[in-house]
Amino acid sequence: MVKQGRFAKSKRLKQIKAIRKQTHTDTGRTIKSEDFENFVLVRYGLTLKKRLTGVDKQTVQRFLQELLRDNPPAGVWDLDSVLTQTLKEVNVHVPFKFYERLVANWPEIEHFLRREIPAVPLAQRIQIYPGSHIQEVVLRQLDANMLIFISKDNPNIFKEMTMEKMDALNDSLTSGGLIDWEKVADIFAPFGFDINTASDDGTRQWFDQLLNE
Repeated sequence: MVKQGRFAKSKRLKQIKAIRKQTHTDTGRTIKSEDFENFVLVRYGLTLKKRLTGVDKQTVQRFLQELLRDNPPAGVWDLDSVLTQTLKEVNVHVPFKFYERLVANWPEIEHFLRREIPAVPLAQRIQIYPGSHIQEVVLRQLDANMLIFISKDNPNIFKEMTMEKMDALNDSLTSGGLIDWEKVADIFAPFGFDINTASDDGTRQWFDQLLNE
């Protein structure tokens, strides 16, 4: 479950500025694990963010914040597992449009992660296991989100699910083996999304931008 404020606007600007300064003046030193998130976000601001437009800038940044918080800065990162864990925490706390923008920008995001994460100067650097399956991972999460909404009226829905029903659910969200976002929009429309669940004005504005993109 995403904790209150997980999608709040960052208040660590001083920390980020300090790390940005460090990346320019002291490239030979390692950083502490507690500085990992801010370090990567600085790199995002200096690289990928400049190539994105509109709501994608903030959407990708918020995704990275979630990913960096949910996965320890150590060992080997299997991108499928890392992505699955992150989206499991996000689940229905964002509009489905968040997932659409994530898929649309995934080639650039994956390239950023594979290049930047192993380069973070931790004492023990992270290794990235390549080859993620963004469509499959996001589709599984959309399935789960849909069941979460349905379970509000039918608490037994998870017990009643069979492989046949899950296949039918997948078919209702895809065309030609890929996520069909028009179908997703139609299916999720009855559930709606309340932007007032946001914990601050910045997040509320972001939700509104996503929904009206």
